[in-house]
Amino acid sequence: MTLTLHRFATLALLAAVPTLLPADEVQKLPPLAVNVPRSPYSSQPTLMEHPDYSYTSIDLGELAHAAPGLSINDAGARGFGTTTSLRGLANTPFFSDPSVPLYLDGIPYGTSFAVPARLSELSDTHVFRGPQAGLYFGRAGDAGVIDINTPRPGGKLENIGFSLGNHGARNAGAYAEYLLDRAGDSDLTLSADSTRRDGYVRNTTLNRTVDDRQSLSGMLLAHFRTSAATEIVVHAVGERNRDGAQALVPLGGPLYTVARGKEGESVTDFGAVALGIRHLLPAGLLTASTIYSDWRLSPYSNRLVVFGGFNFDSAIRQTQRTLAEEVRFYGTEYSGGLYYADGRAHGAADRVFSGFPIERSAYDIHSQSAVWFGRRTFKTANAWLVTSGLRVEHTAKDFTRIETIPGSSTIRRNNDWSAVLPTLEASRELDPSSNVTFTASGGFKPGGYSGYTGRADLAEFGPQRNWSLEASYHHFRNDGTATEGSGYYLVRAYAMQVSGYQIERSFAVPGSFTDEYLVVNADEATVLGTELETSWWLTKKVKLSLIGSLCQATLKKFRDPFTGTSYSGNRAPYVPSGNARLRVDYSNGPHGLFAGAGITLTGTTYYDERETAMFAQRTYALIEADFGWHIPRGQVRFYSRNLGDRQYYSSITPGVGHATPGAPLTWGGELTMRW
Repeated sequence: MTLTLHRFATLALLAAVPTLLPADEVQKLPPLAVNVPRSPYSSQPTLMEHPDYSYTSIDLGELAHAAPGLSINDAGARGFGTTTSLRGLANTPFFSDPSVPLYLDGIPYGTSFAVPARLSELSDTHVFRGPQAGLYFGRAGDAGVIDINTPRPGGKLENIGFSLGNHGARNAGAYAEYLLDRAGDSDLTLSADSTRRDGYVRNTTLNRTVDDRQSLSGMLLAHFRTSAATEIVVHAVGERNRDGAQALVPLGGPLYTVARGKEGESVTDFGAVALGIRHLLPAGLLTASTIYSDWRLSPYSNRLVVFGGFNFDSAIRQTQRTLAEEVRFYGTEYSGGLYYADGRAHGAADRVFSGFPIERSAYDIHSQSAVWFGRRTFKTANAWLVTSGLRVEHTAKDFTRIETIPGSSTIRRNNDWSAVLPTLEASRELDPSSNVTFTASGGFKPGGYSGYTGRADLAEFGPQRNWSLEASYHHFRNDGTATEGSGYYLVRAYAMQVSGYQIERSFAVPGSFTDEYLVVNADEATVLGTELETSWWLTKKVKLSLIGSLCQATLKKFRDPFTGTSYSGNRAPYVPSGNARLRVDYSNGPHGLFAGAGITLTGTTYYDERETAMFAQRTYALIEADFGWHIPRGQVRFYSRNLGDRQYYSSITPGVGHATPGAPLTWGGELTMRW
């Protein structure tokens, strides 16, 4: 391991610096919810403002429908095996780093599935797209960052909510905001949520549902003002999931019925805590945070019927722990920061085929990452606003795998990868209501190790790097306020050259009874795409929103590592060809009727690089609708999703010929009361 904690002890020292600075040197500290300029009219982030009439929890898949180019392929196991893609770049199901990391109220989450499965009481979500997001976030991917925020308390508020729906869905939640002093400088937010539903898939042999869901979650967020310019932040989140088996059905058969003599379970626990200090200096805002997260999958088990009737049983246990430090400074003209993370992952797998054990193995991965990032913005004499920035990353990983079945073997490997990533952006105001932006930037995702292969020569995979060009045009009218005719539209086009594109799947080995499941790199790939966002107030009460994207991710140089077959020119897996959403919302103000309806479209997605028709989900559309009334001290709301009861797969697992069906028609009602 080439990185050690003591090399980055300065992060801990920097975390204490704000408390040592005299408060009389700065102005009074405002509400601190700013990471980068936040505006629905910025050319960079996509802003999703969550309506105040929705108080129940939502999952990340619902958020993805509202952002062009963002897709979440839900594998049905609370993030385990799920892929998230943005602009043609995605994590692999199990072993790569995320291309689109998640921040929640300033807490960076370390891996692709060690994140909360459901989120509640959100105020806004920003999707920062492209590798240039790495100029503002320590934990940034090669495709961008998702930044989610909850409301900052403005006074005392307490509410409880209840909902019931089909498939036995029921939810109960409580949320409270308190000011801890008369000046309103310190506050506390608490929330708790319980969600259950029956499974969508029924086992006809056992006469029971397969994929039942049961979840408990909670959150605490506190701000303590220690001086006019300094604030301490404490944030904790936790989630406990006790689910049935992963929803997997044979490809080509019924989507919501299976016949097998045994079912499994999926048990996950997740927790994260963060301690931060924020200090306002004359030049900008300085923040320092320490974050610890712990995710456990124990156990995960399932049975699949494969190859014409043979039972295939799997039992998996996995843990991931991450300790991270982040220091960020943000000013109008310049910003920068440091980030360090130390993560440990442990996994164990037992697999039995038709009564015969075929695998018993365990692996450990220890990773350390260090990042420095900074940017400078200035205005030229001819009115161009220019941002130049640099991001430097270094990641080191140690890998150990011990196998006892089918043979006894031990693999030990270690390696490290580095990247120097420049960004140059230029924007210009064409007139008071429109502007253009041009960006060139570099992205990086480190390499790693495949924990499920016994091939020592193929266990390691290399990093994924890209160079990106982007152009955007943005036009807005009347600053987007709720007046007739106000709104905006934003158009982006981008092109990326990618080296080392990471692909994960089961590869057939000539002359062998079993496949090898691992991650390999395609030498070259290209990604071309366009994105559209627009939102307009047709009247003071009716708002029309439309997003859309097209994406073509193509493997330029790639061969099967075992057969040598070339798949150059084929589409990259896990990446939809595009997405779109059209929605109309009506609101009669805070004391009347509200309603909304929309349609979402997801383009064709291949789940292998061979473009196999059986392992592809073709383009599909889903219809949604909501309506309700504000009542004294609360509201009543009714909702429906997938109104047309469209059948589709939300994820496909080619190696076992199974897939996860998407949610069928769901509907329900909720009651929320406030004090």
